[in-house]
Amino acid sequence: MDKANLRPLVLEILRKTPQTHLHAIESEIRKRTDDYARHDVLALQEIVWDLLVQGILAPGKNSLNLHLPFVHVTAYGATCIEDGAVLAHDPDGYIARLEADCGESVDPVLVETAREGLLAFLAGRYPSAIVMLGRAADVLLHRLADALIRHGRQTGRGVQRLEDARSNPERLSTAVERALASRRLPTPLFEGEASHLSALRTLIDTAHPRSGAARLPAADRDTVHGHLLLFPGQCRFVYHLIAHLEGESSG
Repeated sequence: MDKANLRPLVLEILRKTPQTHLHAIESEIRKRTDDYARHDVLALQEIVWDLLVQGILAPGKNSLNLHLPFVHVTAYGATCIEDGAVLAHDPDGYIARLEADCGESVDPVLVETAREGLLAFLAGRYPSAIVMLGRAADVLLHRLADALIRHGRQTGRGVQRLEDARSNPERLSTAVERALASRRLPTPLFEGEASHLSALRTLIDTAHPRSGAARLPAADRDTVHGHLLLFPGQCRFVYHLIAHLEGESSG
């Protein structure tokens, strides 16, 4: 089995048994699937090690078993596992969900940039992660601006403000919001517009501080983790919005 198929099984086992050891995890996997082979233990060890480095697991099971191969789910790990936030620690699952939410028209640059941000997060490089995720958000905002420009040209609306703002991320979000305000959107899109666009603007501003000299953004694990969890929903909203605009333009 490859790591992409093993990782969800490991996370599900940890959800039910937060204090365990490597051999118990392996035994449980054997009960759940016939695809696990003896040599897959190396991939399993890599997954457990990844989770240790990421802070989902820590060595030790109890006061009598403080060392590896005994492990336990940390307080941070328990929060992630219980509320589903552990998705950010499953890179294959995260990207698969992102692509499924956006559909076949998803921009490959957006996907690969988000992937780089996620991998930086998993390596503990939080400023790098937020920079890459902010770049992915910028790609997403440009795709929406492009759809609004096409829609404006087809429906006779002015698009000069959007075209002028495409090279300025700080102005682009405002131009997009103003352009959307002049469109009649279905209720679900209208209700999600303010929250999703505001969150994207916050992400871009966090990733690219605009005051003073160039510097790394201030970003910690919880901040990046939160943005990572919100990003697939923001992508889904924007691509649904683009599909609506393109439907109107072709109608």
